[in-house]
Amino acid sequence: MIRKYYLGGTTAKGYYRFYDDLIHNLDQVLFIEGGFTSIIHPALEQLTKECASHSELGCVYNHIEPDQLEAVVIPDRNLAVIDRSKANVKRLAYPKLLENVIYIGEGYDYDLLKRNQKHLIQARTDIQELYQKAIHQFKTAHDYHEEVEKIYIKYLNIDKANRETDKLKQSIFNATKLNKSASIVHRYLGAATPQGPTDFVLDLTSDVEKRIFIKGRSGTGKSTMLKKLVKEAIDRGIDTEVYHCGFDPESLDMVIFRELGVAIFDATAPHEHEPQRTGDEIFDVYELFVDGAPDDKHLEDILSLKNNYKMQTKQATEYLKQIQDRQRTFEAIYKDALDEGFMQGVAARIHNWVDC
Repeated sequence: MIRKYYLGGTTAKGYYRFYDDLIHNLDQVLFIEGGFTSIIHPALEQLTKECASHSELGCVYNHIEPDQLEAVVIPDRNLAVIDRSKANVKRLAYPKLLENVIYIGEGYDYDLLKRNQKHLIQARTDIQELYQKAIHQFKTAHDYHEEVEKIYIKYLNIDKANRETDKLKQSIFNATKLNKSASIVHRYLGAATPQGPTDFVLDLTSDVEKRIFIKGRSGTGKSTMLKKLVKEAIDRGIDTEVYHCGFDPESLDMVIFRELGVAIFDATAPHEHEPQRTGDEIFDVYELFVDGAPDDKHLEDILSLKNNYKMQTKQATEYLKQIQDRQRTFEAIYKDALDEGFMQGVAARIHNWVDC
């Protein structure tokens, strides 16, 4: 079983990652140092092919190159192979004992890199500036998003929301209480990419018996409800996968309780999905939590704010495309400077360390 997700992304709150949470819960980590996504991906892809037949794998994708891997996690062995630049680990706590490093820098042709130094520095400078522009656009989009939320919040019936949330808790957890501490992991179900928003919702929930599709509007209590369910699960000792919003990482988009066979997630844009099979159901917070008719009363304001939001996210996506272009130029120089035989040796060292 392969589970696909993201652990880092460009959001309205900056570049935000959950690698610290992952690493804290692992027994062993192999960091790949001195490489870049397009250079490390083939070795990680080879690892997944070697291990997928007999291990559950967490395949962590890069949000700028969403078809390429930046980490592979093997949960049942509590270990991972990670591109160190994505994890931003500044020092090793237990070198060799719990953490190992493979340094790709030894495989580069220094003279070729030196000849292209100006191009590399300019590309890196452009990338850093473009990231700041993308983050600014997402931040502005988030401001419009919050204005939409303010409209709907005025019509939110807190008592009804609490009652319906309590009913949902009962239907999910019943009397289940496990005699252990809950395991909690934090991830993204999707991300903003150069091709627009993408998500792995259906992939992550493919083997979950009961899927609850949350429908509603901004500000109608979806994330708050999910946070309450997470707290309830922790209190009951139930392992929980917490999936944060790729636009606002402080907000939640999905939680999965695999021990109970239940997943509940925000199924509205930009990760809009509809029930597809037996066991799927809709939980509409707009109908259940909201009084009045804010859609009708504030139609013009809502449409204007949403249009501004879309314009800002469209511009942010354009900056991500430019980042992808500059990053590919940057990495192409390093790929030209890298000895192919060296990377074959890296792949073999990864295989031996994991010992699939």
